[in-house]
Amino acid sequence: MTAETKYIVHPITDKDDAPYWLSLQEHKIKLQKCGSCNSFRFPPFSTCYNCGTEGGEWTPISGKGKVYTWTVVHHPLDPRLKAEVPFIIAIIELEEGPRITGRLVNCDSDQKLFEMPVKARYDDLDKDLTLINFEPA
Repeated sequence: MTAETKYIVHPITDKDDAPYWLSLQEHKIKLQKCGSCNSFRFPPFSTCYNCGTEGGEWTPISGKGKVYTWTVVHHPLDPRLKAEVPFIIAIIELEEGPRITGRLVNCDSDQKLFEMPVKARYDDLDKDLTLINFEPA
């Protein structure tokens, strides 16, 4: 193994979140939508956060939202990310309601980021893992 070998840690999926990860591999984002109160939820869970109803349907969403808050990483905790600093980690408030975390790419940390409109971007790390990140809309 060389120093250039890239280590990718895959999430351990379960019955509640496997459809989410599979949707990202298709370059779509699907969230659970409650059949009773119609609210979307993230992260995936076996019951609705709003009304407690079990289950929910995996529904495609727009992938659009706005920056809710962010931080700029200058000193990564994981040394494998040293060459990538600085980078922005943001919490995005999706049009459909839930908030989701991802990298904010193709913009500078000195830009006005609060409530900046963004759209989803799908980054394939390997054949089995796609991450959702965001870029200016």
